[in-house]
Amino acid sequence: MRREDHRMPEDECDALLRRAQVLRLGLVDDDGPYVVPVDFGYDGERIYVHGARTGRRISAIGEGVRVCFEVDEGEVLPAERPCAYTSRFRSVIGYGRARLLEDGAAKLHGLDVIMRHYGGTGVGIPAEKCAITSVLEISIESLDGRWHGIDPEDADE
Repeated sequence: MRREDHRMPEDECDALLRRAQVLRLGLVDDDGPYVVPVDFGYDGERIYVHGARTGRRISAIGEGVRVCFEVDEGEVLPAERPCAYTSRFRSVIGYGRARLLEDGAAKLHGLDVIMRHYGGTGVGIPAEKCAITSVLEISIESLDGRWHGIDPEDADE
């Protein structure tokens, strides 16, 4: 049974995406589903991911391919007996369309969003580093946030 009272409002989904440290990116290729944890940046409308210019992730990305992504935070709460264990968490699962950026200015923008997500800036990224880095842009289509074991009054922590 789905707990609709555990659905997070859009502003809480946005806040979790802004503070999450790792994003899990879900793709499908010829070998099947593939999930990979990545560093990322979020600008309120799009997610940016960087990495090598070759590999399974790059091979799975075609122009406008649909992807899934997930971020979360939480903890397991142990108990004296096994069935009494529980957890507290918040999570956001989203879907979107991904594309590899080719334009140098667009790639630099994506890298800047990633750096700002972690408290830095992309100013000064050398052109030769940008040229050998892939930057993936995900246009967000939908987000679904959920929580468990957290007092709704504390939902924006």
